[in-house]
Amino acid sequence: MWFDRHDPMEKRWPVRGFRLAAPGRGPIGPLWFGAGLCLALVTGRTHAGDSASGVYSEPQALRGEALYVQHCVACHGTHLEGSPAAALTGPAFRARWEDGTHTLDDLYYIVRTLMPNTAPGSLSKAEYADVVAYILRVNGYPVGAADLVPKGAIMKPVVLQPH
Repeated sequence: MWFDRHDPMEKRWPVRGFRLAAPGRGPIGPLWFGAGLCLALVTGRTHAGDSASGVYSEPQALRGEALYVQHCVACHGTHLEGSPAAALTGPAFRARWEDGTHTLDDLYYIVRTLMPNTAPGSLSKAEYADVVAYILRVNGYPVGAADLVPKGAIMKPVVLQPH
């Protein structure tokens, strides 16, 4: 993994590598399995651990598209093709993110902390979630009924996978 997000100020383990499908891995694996199970029961999603469950809404993706045009298009291109910055769709995106180890929270973290390049962290958490929803929609991830909530406990169990 090319980045690690362990915050020494927090009394928790880094969650990189934990998936809902693998309870018991590492010191907090059972905890995340239980949290994911509760999420599935509360939201009615039986596949809370995969990206095929529809984790964003269409209105949210539309808000994200407007934000993308305003803040991202200059570097990532009109069609998210990545000119001059990294591609946010297509084979390059899939090779980087859909490897079975990256979560939705990983993607959200990179977008939230590094973008836009000229003013990282300048959008609200909800606006960053909207942009991520737009990226998911362009990449063909299914639309759900509810907005993507920018909370790690909700996004960490969602593994980005080919669909």
